[in-house]
Amino acid sequence: MDAIFNLLKQSLDDNYLSKSERNMLHDVLGDQMLDPRSLNTLRAKVFELAIEKVNETNYRLVMEWVKHTNQLLVAKSIEKSKVYFSPGDACRHAIIRQMNAAIHQLSICVFTISDDAISKAILDTHQRGVGVRIITDNDKSLDIGSDIEHLAGQGIPVKIDNTSNHMHHKFMVVDDQSVITGSYNWTSSAARFNHENIVLMQEQRVVTNFQDEFENLWQAMSAY
Repeated sequence: MDAIFNLLKQSLDDNYLSKSERNMLHDVLGDQMLDPRSLNTLRAKVFELAIEKVNETNYRLVMEWVKHTNQLLVAKSIEKSKVYFSPGDACRHAIIRQMNAAIHQLSICVFTISDDAISKAILDTHQRGVGVRIITDNDKSLDIGSDIEHLAGQGIPVKIDNTSNHMHHKFMVVDDQSVITGSYNWTSSAARFNHENIVLMQEQRVVTNFQDEFENLWQAMSAY
């Protein structure tokens, strides 16, 4: 692991992950596939190095380095996709695990949020400095038991649709590296009673498409 840390640091010297540096990292990783713990350790190191190096003049270059380095690491991870089902805690726990693994950014776009365990994980993620944003449905935000008002009151940016139609998406993008999506509503009843599903995906093209959709909606919708 130390050899990988040193290569990461060297590759950031010029704020750019060159083709030769990419190949060197690939060679050091070899045929070994990263387990989730190792992947999170390396991704944390990437952001630690970026925070140490970034300034007003090199911000864009350093963020590009973070993006390309993380793409390489995720490509070496064991799990590219996984499916979870409810009733039961599998979907809830998968969502919370992804929140706990977030280092840089969490983009949440869901119909309703009323599961207190998930809301606590959102707030914990926000309070440790991760950039959390939420898009949700205007009508569901008014439901009894909705946690949207509380989350917004804690300083998390929230946007809602401003039409009579529903913002019915249910997805979350983590650090531009993974996405969770599916039928599962973020409610306690979904965990206890409903037959629902979520899929965790790390394919970069898919993740980028979801993040682009989030950004489009963020621009179009109204502040809560």
